[in-house]
Amino acid sequence: MSSDYLIKLENVTKEFSGKKGRVKALEDINLEIKRGEFVVIVGPSGAGKTTLLNIMAGMDRPTKGRVIFSGRDYGDLDEEELAKLRREKFGFIFQFFNLIDSLTVVENVIAPALPSDLPIREISARAEELLAGMKLLSKKYRFPKELSAGEQQRVAIARAMITKPEVLFCDEPTAQLDEEMTEKVLNDLIEINRAGTTVILATASETVANKLRRSGARTIHIEYGKITSTETPRRS
Repeated sequence: MSSDYLIKLENVTKEFSGKKGRVKALEDINLEIKRGEFVVIVGPSGAGKTTLLNIMAGMDRPTKGRVIFSGRDYGDLDEEELAKLRREKFGFIFQFFNLIDSLTVVENVIAPALPSDLPIREISARAEELLAGMKLLSKKYRFPKELSAGEQQRVAIARAMITKPEVLFCDEPTAQLDEEMTEKVLNDLIEINRAGTTVILATASETVANKLRRSGARTIHIEYGKITSTETPRRS
């Protein structure tokens, strides 16, 4: 295996305790993701997609195996160090947006950057720039409940990008959206990737996977906790 990777998983297995004993959510996952890649993890519900994202993002630890990010083995990091890594290097987009209802749009976007050393003026300018890119600047003082589902997800994308993460993890980011907004959000993510951010997206939708594949994403198929196939985009 090459050393030209940002994230590397070696023989990763994840087990949970269930009513019928130990259940393997992931089994012997080996995966390398290069800096700047767009990787789509596609598989049915219960295949292990979210577990795989959580382990790559340091939100959960494998039962067996190693996870390495930018040369750092997660096994060598304590919880505080992992939290710092997530805060500084990763952005997250979820299926249900996870916006804070009591905060305005711009306050939601700013929130993840507040623990940083950046001046609030710089954070605010960055938030406005991101909202402008999402065509939501005119709604910066609205509250999440005043926005459509698609608009809420685009606010969530802006929030995820406020810290300029190296990796953007997306867990079913279009599952709650109609076809038109799905197209817009996927185009947003494609542009974020083309600007240099590594994007890792999990989906059960073959339609979503096919669109991203056409744009140059690498597709990893997962079933029953195992990688069944990988499709690498052709280079033109």
